[in-house]
Amino acid sequence: MADGNRREPAERAQIFDEAPYLTSAYAPFRKSCFVRDDEHWPRIEALKDTIDGVTLDVLEWALEAAIDEGEAAVERTAVSTIVREQHDYRASLNTIDCNSVTRVSWAATADPIRNYYALDEIEEGDVFLYNDIHESSGTIGHLPDFCVVVPIFSDGRLIAFAQLFGHCNDVGGKMSGSWSLTATTVFEEGIQVPPVKLYARGVRNADVWKIILRNSRYPDDLRGDVDAFVGATRIIQRRVEELCRRYGTDVVEAGFYRIMDRCAEIVREDALPHFPDGEYVGEDFLETDGIDLDRPVKLMLTIRKDPEKIIVDFAGTDPQVPGPVNWVMDGRHYSKWLGGFVKAQVPGMIVNEGMTRVFKAYLPPRTVLSAEYPAAGADRMDCMLRMLGAYMAAMAKATGGQMVGDSQCIQLYGFFGKDLDGKDFLYREIFGAGSGARPFADGTDTVDLVPHSKNLPSEFIEQRFPVIVHRVGMFPDSGGPGAFRGGLGYLKDVEILVDGHFLTVSYRTIFSCFGVNGGMAGRSGGAIVNPGTPQAQQIFFKREAVPVRAGDIVRILTPGGGGWGDPLARVPERVRLDVQRGLVSLASAREDYGVEIVAVEDPGRRYEVDLPATQALRAARKATRPALKMINRGPHAEKLIREGKITVSDFDYPANFDEAAYLATAGAA
Repeated sequence: MADGNRREPAERAQIFDEAPYLTSAYAPFRKSCFVRDDEHWPRIEALKDTIDGVTLDVLEWALEAAIDEGEAAVERTAVSTIVREQHDYRASLNTIDCNSVTRVSWAATADPIRNYYALDEIEEGDVFLYNDIHESSGTIGHLPDFCVVVPIFSDGRLIAFAQLFGHCNDVGGKMSGSWSLTATTVFEEGIQVPPVKLYARGVRNADVWKIILRNSRYPDDLRGDVDAFVGATRIIQRRVEELCRRYGTDVVEAGFYRIMDRCAEIVREDALPHFPDGEYVGEDFLETDGIDLDRPVKLMLTIRKDPEKIIVDFAGTDPQVPGPVNWVMDGRHYSKWLGGFVKAQVPGMIVNEGMTRVFKAYLPPRTVLSAEYPAAGADRMDCMLRMLGAYMAAMAKATGGQMVGDSQCIQLYGFFGKDLDGKDFLYREIFGAGSGARPFADGTDTVDLVPHSKNLPSEFIEQRFPVIVHRVGMFPDSGGPGAFRGGLGYLKDVEILVDGHFLTVSYRTIFSCFGVNGGMAGRSGGAIVNPGTPQAQQIFFKREAVPVRAGDIVRILTPGGGGWGDPLARVPERVRLDVQRGLVSLASAREDYGVEIVAVEDPGRRYEVDLPATQALRAARKATRPALKMINRGPHAEKLIREGKITVSDFDYPANFDEAAYLATAGAA
């Protein structure tokens, strides 16, 4: 090898055959495909390779600016807190054949519109709306995500679609908030809206709108959010039309396809060489499916990397389950979801449909990740997060441990009932957690998976809902110990002022975020009703309606990220600073890091490291401890592995553990 993982031309690598994935043993990579054969396509295809680099850059970033502007408009005009404050929405631009041109928007595209409407039925002024997970061509994951699609015309022809989808507060179903944790079919989760014209040639279909709003417990929230989505997509539409007037329709449309080509080229030429060729297996586990609380659900993937592509094979993943954790997506979506992490190797690139030409995910049919009608899917977020864990575990093995520790990075909690005026209320917050430690730095504390998401300010919450926020801070000792520590989760105490119910969607309450390369697992999260009292009630798993009384205090705890590297290699001064700041306890400093810390009289410093005692303690620990692990999943998972209740492919630390390298890395940082 020369230059790290870059391969010399003389070296030959195995090329993995994609043919087995194109059989009935695997679900179709893309649920819907639209091949262009219109009169304009030969001209557009010929033109795209003639666009100069400067013009292409202007087009690419003008489109990204249009997406930014549309999303900013939603933030200013939406109504529900989950959209306006927590940024749970995404905009995107799609070609006429429903390929994403702008940065990956996780899911929704215009595919369902093309499935339901012929091109000559799509007219200027139309606005389409849908949320049906089983009629979305693998582009919507659960019913609260309503998607608005606006066709874009120029020179009298359809050239693209602007779309925006976001998580609406309530779309019906058996639970307030439409996130049932015990649903067994999609019919229990809310209204299912197949693609419909909310506006036809600029005129709103009042009857369709009336039916949709009637099915929500909070119709004002839903009305305001969808109106904001419509306004945002029309902004994007106008910006694309302006580009067409400036550069010409053909150039802009050809630019769409060249921008996707550019993404594929960047991934193939600049990103792939950073990953070693070969096969690597990763697993992760959902704690339950929401119905059977005693059986974890396994996600398994095998990464097959050669110089031309990355294949992610999900064979070994558990079948579709009765509970609502199923995800009804396809391999195309997962390619963009996981492929987005390639940006770590090529910062600044735009991840769009071009990623799917190089980074390809394939799934057997009817798994928990390829569920079929009428599977429930309200809680598909669990699969989203654990898929990342499985991918990171495989990449840790592929890179010899040069991968971040595991993260959970999202939790949803809330209260609902009647407020002090007797009106229905639903207070929900998407809460962050600790991210995994990195090979060069600690993990980040209290981060949210949703980009730009913010925790709700206490003043904002208390003005709108019958609660009092008593405390918001870090969850001490939650970050996984390591040469670099996992990020800490949140600790939040909320008092409810009326009788009602507490809901929590938490994904690491008995399992832990795993540590990597000798790092230890993070601490699990959960909730406690009335902590520190004789009536304290520990809440495990996900719960959709825990009864609470006026005056009860609920403590929300979010998990810490996994650690990276040997905890006994952590620089003692870093441990002292963590203790000083209240992030790590004195007990953890000694037990997990082998650092003896003593109190001192200096009020500004408070603590000092006893170096001789630390050196002696660490030497004794190293002589007696078991071998370090590449993937440390924490005590509960290890117990289940020993009992044969879950299986993993590779659990031991590699034989070439280099302690001196750890110490040098930690010391240099």
